[in-house]
Amino acid sequence: MRSICLYSSYFNQPTIPYYVRFYLEMIAPYFSETLFITNDKELDEDSLNFLNINNIDVLKVKNEGWDFGMWYKAISKIDTSQYKQIALVNDSCVLFKKPTQFFHWLSLSSADVCGITDSNAVHYHLQSYFLVFNHKAIPDMVAYFNKHKLLKDVKEVIEIYEVGLSKLLSDKGLKLEACYSTKQYTGEFSPTFYLADKLFNEGIPMIKKKILFYSYRKPELFTLARMNFNIDAGYYIKLIRQITKEPIIDFEKVKQ
Repeated sequence: MRSICLYSSYFNQPTIPYYVRFYLEMIAPYFSETLFITNDKELDEDSLNFLNINNIDVLKVKNEGWDFGMWYKAISKIDTSQYKQIALVNDSCVLFKKPTQFFHWLSLSSADVCGITDSNAVHYHLQSYFLVFNHKAIPDMVAYFNKHKLLKDVKEVIEIYEVGLSKLLSDKGLKLEACYSTKQYTGEFSPTFYLADKLFNEGIPMIKKKILFYSYRKPELFTLARMNFNIDAGYYIKLIRQITKEPIIDFEKVKQ
């Protein structure tokens, strides 16, 4: 089965960040091909060698439309009919260990679209930082991207792409499933924050980048305060180290 991972990542320096390299190294072996999509800039020789060694192709695009804009441009460049599985992944999370548990679950799942986590906010949907579309769902996914193309407003991106795509596929009778499902939670807050402790204890292999880098937007800080969210990154790093029995990413290097 031919498969491809479309990994989108935005950064300004010429060197691919350490946590992005770690993520790519860990997931590339699970796909026939990996396409690294980033904003248009020169990459240094070390980064190009890293991509070459790991058999990862690169696509440089103009930064517009957020991650879905990058994915749209990549989808427009490839022959999607040649793949039985297409994954859309972004760098909004830091992968801190091998995603063995997730990919084992994925190999057993009968779902047409799979994700890491789901949410009931606005409408039930798979959260868009890691989506895997199996062959039955690919034509509808591609048609949806071709219909909506680039959206510049972040609210529109969330409503139309993150929530709307899941709703469309579900309405068409396709099966959606999350490995670390939180659909029993019906509150207003994002489960990746509100249920962070629960997810780590269940084995989720990644943490939101905003938690580690404290890169919240102002409105997000008010929301996190309302949910009594612990914004101390050290708390989560300590928890991950306590419950993870296998090698993990060097968090000090990530923060640097």
